[in-house]
Amino acid sequence: MDILEGNSLAKNLFERYSANSRNWKFAVSVSQLNGNFYDAIVSNPNEVWQLKIDSIYKPNPLIVGTKVDVDPAKYNDSTHMPFGYRKLDPNKIGKFLSNVGEDEDTNALSSYITSLISSAEPEIPIPNNSYAYGPFLFTQKNPLKVDEYQKKVSDRLASRLKDKLRVLYSSYG
Repeated sequence: MDILEGNSLAKNLFERYSANSRNWKFAVSVSQLNGNFYDAIVSNPNEVWQLKIDSIYKPNPLIVGTKVDVDPAKYNDSTHMPFGYRKLDPNKIGKFLSNVGEDEDTNALSSYITSLISSAEPEIPIPNNSYAYGPFLFTQKNPLKVDEYQKKVSDRLASRLKDKLRVLYSSYG
């Protein structure tokens, strides 16, 4: 099992996304097995990646992950908008926001942003353009059915993440 972390993990997943930006899913849940971490499942029609995240409450969390031997068809869920980068027109958004008053209903803004994002297809981002990326599905339970294989992967990822935390913070558990 090849465990990637940080920038190398992000670069690897971005290269895979750039090869095919269609039908990606990104689900995050509280770890059911390893205490205080978060689990994430990133999938596309061809593969599934399991990630372990130290926190979702900080801008640059520590993340480790690996490609897992799980059938990607299990995550071919069409009920949720697929994850991806969606190009935004800053002029349209700026015009809309300038017309929204302070005391206007936030539902109008939410509806506008939702319709704007859902009408755009995921694409490969190009520098100097504006994009929204997501959505990230937050769930209470890991969408992977936890069998012995998944438990072993989760344990190895948690162990690697704990090692990274101990290096960064000498007083960590």
